[in-house]
Amino acid sequence: MRSGRIALGGVSIGVALLLVTPAIYLVVRVAGIGVDQATALLFRPRTGQLLWRTVQLAVVVTAASTLMGVVLAWCVVRGVARGRAVVIALLAAPLAIPSYVSGFVWTRLFPGFEGLWAAALVLTLVCYPLVMLPTIALLSGAGRAEEDAARTLGCGPVGAFVRVTLPRVRAGVIAGGLLVALYTISDFGGPAIVRFEPFTVGIYNAYNGTLDRSVAALYGLVLAVFAMVLAVGERRVRRRVDSRPSPMRPRTAENRPTAWGMIVATGVVGVCVPVAGLLRELSESRRLGFDGVGELLAWIIPYARTTTVLSVQAAIVIAVLAIPLAFFISRPRSRTGDAVEMVSYLGYTLPGVTVALAMVFVGTRALPELYLTATMLIATYVVLFMPVCLGPVRSSVDAVAPAVSEVSRTLGAGPLATAIRVQLPLATPAVLAGSALAFLSVAKELPATLMLAPIGTRTLATDMWSLNNDMNYGRAAVLGLVLIVVSSIPTAVLSALFGRARQT
Repeated sequence: MRSGRIALGGVSIGVALLLVTPAIYLVVRVAGIGVDQATALLFRPRTGQLLWRTVQLAVVVTAASTLMGVVLAWCVVRGVARGRAVVIALLAAPLAIPSYVSGFVWTRLFPGFEGLWAAALVLTLVCYPLVMLPTIALLSGAGRAEEDAARTLGCGPVGAFVRVTLPRVRAGVIAGGLLVALYTISDFGGPAIVRFEPFTVGIYNAYNGTLDRSVAALYGLVLAVFAMVLAVGERRVRRRVDSRPSPMRPRTAENRPTAWGMIVATGVVGVCVPVAGLLRELSESRRLGFDGVGELLAWIIPYARTTTVLSVQAAIVIAVLAIPLAFFISRPRSRTGDAVEMVSYLGYTLPGVTVALAMVFVGTRALPELYLTATMLIATYVVLFMPVCLGPVRSSVDAVAPAVSEVSRTLGAGPLATAIRVQLPLATPAVLAGSALAFLSVAKELPATLMLAPIGTRTLATDMWSLNNDMNYGRAAVLGLVLIVVSSIPTAVLSALFGRARQT
């Protein structure tokens, strides 16, 4: 028993060391500045401006995405009687649209679309499914007897839902809200394309504007501390949340016109506008430079193949590493497990450019044989996107009643056998959901792929960005559409998993 726990801890700590690499890099770079210079840089007006913009954006996007996610989850579970799987797929589709693709479309449709509210709109429209999907899964298993009882005591439908049902699904809402906040403070492409400068864009500009990387490292360290505050706060709130499902069977949903109206409006703004905008851009660019469909496909297929292969490889590695991490963090609770959990969020909170430069530092100084290889690139993806897989898996492991594991052990199974035979099968849907989210994140990743991809490796995201910078909007629109198609694969998997969850 003890040897299995030690082995699990060894694997988890090894993964944690990889995940903490960017933070070590930041500390080393900042330490080289000196206390006086670091203090001067930290308290200068520009640092405060970047922090304030980041906080503003995170608060607005998290609040808006949480509100949209909860409302749409209610619309799906309580207001759609038939075709729910199709509705979930439609509402989850924005996950397949990178923020820089959405921003590209909105700026092309509406000149002057820029600033805080532009960035907030773009990010909200691509982030709300992170709250909606887990809320749908939990809300589908929540009985309505207590809510109906509250209504008989004088509460309206909204009041009954907020006071009775919402506390039951709060764990999923909080977890989704944390992912939204972390995504918002680490996203680069969306804010950059609408000309809004939070910390991520400031870090990128600092890296490009000077040979001295210390300023950018200091900004990255501030952003990491901000993210850790969010992660610690989320964990403390989650421990106080009662997320036990109601024992009553959910009532059959009714078709509600208001719910359908919200669903259709969200689908139009979140999905139809970006896709239609790309098609419009494509139709206005009459000269793409291809002689027929065959030549066009020959240009597209290598990008799509490279993107898909890298995403699948990274998703598999991330899922395999997330499973032991989830078990180590969950049971039994320990300070080491808590530390590993905190470390796991670090890479996801940092801009891809910061994580990529940290891995460049490791590759050039310690592992030169791995520099600019697929192995180094996938390791960078692991650092960046472990939380999107670890979150669902860890929540699923936590949801397994301790009594189930105790019964297995009384029948002679050890902790490792219980984990493999009992807990892991129950967590399989969460592992698949986490893998799909990891695939999606890797397919859309931009700066890390630009900086660490093997020579000659070109993906849909990197070449779309380059074509947009070259003002070749027609070809950029083509790659944007193909990227949405490729990203729709894991989105369909997520929709199917959450559609199945509502039936069980």
